[in-house]
Amino acid sequence: MRATTGLARLGAGLTAAGFAAAALSGCSLDVDTGGLAVSKTDLEKDITQRLQKAGQKPQTLTCAENLSGEVGKNTRCEVLLNGADSFDLVVTATKIDGEKISYNMVPAASKEQLDKLVAKTVSQSAGAAVDSADCDGGLDGRPGAEAHCDVTAAGETTRHTVTVTKVEGLMMYFHVQPAA
Repeated sequence: MRATTGLARLGAGLTAAGFAAAALSGCSLDVDTGGLAVSKTDLEKDITQRLQKAGQKPQTLTCAENLSGEVGKNTRCEVLLNGADSFDLVVTATKIDGEKISYNMVPAASKEQLDKLVAKTVSQSAGAAVDSADCDGGLDGRPGAEAHCDVTAAGETTRHTVTVTKVEGLMMYFHVQPAA
């Protein structure tokens, strides 16, 4: 069974070139580390504006922490576009140029988000109610990334493997199948 996560709601308007890379100038100094950082407030504002320009106004967008001004450092932001389906963005610093921090974003699903997505996907595919899905962890938007989930339906639990098959901009496609 193939599934597209709730990330697909962002639609074709968000392209890898137009949204996955961004830069913020006027970054703030992180008083805890004494280094350059993008405050979580500035990051939330920037990502919200980019989503709005792409025609998707988030209901909420919350970043876990400031983005450190060091290449390779990252933070996660949770996006709720509408309804109860949310997804994460993993925001990673890619380049530092003076006080300008460039970063890219890839979609991801936390454990809780993946539990919901897998239960919904299996239920829709099987045409039967799923009691629960319990995944070992989250899922990053990288082709080939995997997660394992125990899915319970009608009192029977089966192990499933979730594999990311493709990522386009902020759309993550994955495949859910019973484990061999």
